[in-house]
Amino acid sequence: MARVAVNPVGPDGKRKRGRPPATVIAQTEAQALRAIRLKARGEETEEQRVKRIGERFNVMYRLTKGSIQGAVRSLIVSGAPGVGKSYTIEELLEAAALQDRIKFISVRGAVTAVNLYKLLFHYSASNSIILLDDADSIYEDEDAMNLLKAALDTTRTRKLSWLSETAALKAEEIPTSFVYEGAMIFITNKDFQAIIDYGKSKMVAHFEALMSRSIYLDLQLHDFEDLLAWICYMCTKRPILLDKGLTQEQSKMLLEWTRKNFGQFRELSLRTMLKLADFYNSDPTNWESLAKCTLLR
Repeated sequence: MARVAVNPVGPDGKRKRGRPPATVIAQTEAQALRAIRLKARGEETEEQRVKRIGERFNVMYRLTKGSIQGAVRSLIVSGAPGVGKSYTIEELLEAAALQDRIKFISVRGAVTAVNLYKLLFHYSASNSIILLDDADSIYEDEDAMNLLKAALDTTRTRKLSWLSETAALKAEEIPTSFVYEGAMIFITNKDFQAIIDYGKSKMVAHFEALMSRSIYLDLQLHDFEDLLAWICYMCTKRPILLDKGLTQEQSKMLLEWTRKNFGQFRELSLRTMLKLADFYNSDPTNWESLAKCTLLR
């Protein structure tokens, strides 16, 4: 792609001569590239979208198995909420833990830096895996991000330290430094690459460092067309709605209603489909009214 020269406007309202700052150029090029990619995806058929996204879910499956085998030290999976990524990864990890192949913990919600240090200590062995699922507040904490960078470094020995005085570590007799040999998997709704390309966040350097130490997998589920294609596919190929007591015909009816109104949904996910099933089961005559008033904009 050719470089885009954008002369910035000064306080006097006049455009300044010369080359704009590198950050301005980078942001302009990133936005142009993203627009090209989105346009290309917009021209895909639904079948092509499902194939593209399905391939990435298969990659996620294989990389999670790689973590279990000890070959993948850090995996970041980015994608929209409620599309099945957590279910797939946890199913694999739980099965491996039941076979005593790994020591595994799943953590959701807020995690402070000191609690992350404790977590890393307790799961520091080479057969341990920490799954951080939707714990996005950690990415805004510089101390926590510095710990993650040290824990996931590519050096032979990964030594972590917490030299700040804290009663929390003393109470559990946790040392102020230890060697970490475990692995981590991150499931997030954040689009790391978009954050880096935009370049505005003070945490950009930390995101770049975390990505360089990890395998980063974008499931490419960031727009409604992709979500619609994937959700309809999942509800057709798996008994998601049938498990709620619906028949094939009733499930088909809910999917058709979803296709018809997909541009008006506030949020579209597999959880949305479960809500639709609940509405139908509670009131088969007026379920559409319930759905319209609660799920659409």
